[in-house]
Amino acid sequence: MFREGDPTAVAAAVESLYDVTPASVMWFDSWASGLAFPVKEAKALWRSGIMPHYTWEPWNTALGPNDPGQIHLQDILDGTWDGYIRARAGEFAAVRRPILVRWGHEFNGNWYPWGIANNNADPSLYVRAYRHVHDLTVAAGARNVQWVWAYNNGSAPDEAYNDPAGAYPGDRYVDWVGIDGYNWGFGPSWDPAGDHWASFDATFAAAYAKARAVAPHRPVMLGEFASTEDGGDKAQWLKDMDATLRSGAYPDLKLLTYFDLTKEEAWSPSSSPAALAAFTSWVQRRYLRGRGHELARVAAECARSRSSS
Repeated sequence: MFREGDPTAVAAAVESLYDVTPASVMWFDSWASGLAFPVKEAKALWRSGIMPHYTWEPWNTALGPNDPGQIHLQDILDGTWDGYIRARAGEFAAVRRPILVRWGHEFNGNWYPWGIANNNADPSLYVRAYRHVHDLTVAAGARNVQWVWAYNNGSAPDEAYNDPAGAYPGDRYVDWVGIDGYNWGFGPSWDPAGDHWASFDATFAAAYAKARAVAPHRPVMLGEFASTEDGGDKAQWLKDMDATLRSGAYPDLKLLTYFDLTKEEAWSPSSSPAALAAFTSWVQRRYLRGRGHELARVAAECARSRSSS
C-alpha cells in the first residue's frame, strides 16, 4: 500500500482500515530534500513482517521538469550527486534486511525531469544514470537493495525513442520490473472532456506483455495503481480485477501497490461505501495474503526458476 505519512503509521492505518497486514509499505522521497533514509522506521516495518518499499526520485519538487536548476540525468552522470547517493546507500545497508528501491520511475513519461523526453530523447542517458546510481549504492555496501525498474503503462509522448524496452538497464541491474497505471475514468485533469475509463486488463495487459518480453527472468509488480469513481462503477472495477487476477492471466505479477490517496482523482478505496466494501473483500483474498519475508524471496526464486526452465 501507499498512503501519505510515516511508513510505520501507514502500516498501522492499513491494518485498522482494511483488516490486513500489507506485504510492503511504499513511500516517496526526492533527492533535493536531503533527507536521510528512515532506517529506524524501515527496521520497525520488518519487525511487523512488512518489506520497506522506497520510491527514490532524483529531482527538486519545487522546480519544473525543465527548470535550469532542476536535477537532470547528466548531472548524475557527472558525479554531482555521488556524495548524496553514497550517504543514502550507507543507510540502506544499515537496515540489514531487504528493501525495495524504485528509482527514477515512469521514465517514459514527460512529467519528471529524469524522463527520456526531457533528456535529449536519449534512453541511453537513463540507462547509464540508473547503472551509475546502482553501482555506487552497491559499492557502498547496500547489497540488501532489490532494484525496481518501473515504467508507466503508456508512454508520453508515444514515440519510438520512448519505448521502455530501449531504457532497460539489464538483468544485472534490475530485480523487479514495475508498471504504473491508473483507471483515469471520465474527464481527468489532463483531458477534461475525455472518457478514459478502462478495465484492469485494458490498463495493464499490454504493459505486462512488454515486461515479459523485455525482462522474462524478473518478477513484475504494479508500483502504483488505482481506479477513480468518475465515469463508471469503481466497486465493479475492483471485483472484475479480482476475477482477472484469480484467472491466472498475470502469473508473474507478484506485488500490487495500491495508491490509497485522493490526489488527481478519488483513488482511495474509501471514495464510496461500495468501493470500500469491494476493496476490503479483495485484500482478504487468500492469494493476496503474502508477508514481507515471502515477498523478499520472490526475485531470487523467479530468477532461479526461469533460468532452469
